[in-house]
Amino acid sequence: MKRFAFALAALTLVSGAASAATSDHERPEATVQPVQAEETVTVRAGSVLTAVELHRAGLSADEKLTVTNFPSSEWAMTHYER
Repeated sequence: MKRFAFALAALTLVSGAASAATSDHERPEATVQPVQAEETVTVRAGSVLTAVELHRAGLSADEKLTVTNFPSSEWAMTHYER
């Protein structure tokens, strides 16, 4: 029984050391790659923001904003205001 307990303790210590070797907390920061929107459109702020969002941003509904234009279907383009 003592042999089993010693073997189990040794196995625990070895596996703990092995897992500690892979937990490196000093990894370098990921590289930052700048991203630019491919296609942008200018829209009225009131068509893309709610009244609460307009108030928080200090904008009027008639101000122009530049937003990213995501490709969408022909149906969506004819049924939604831009």
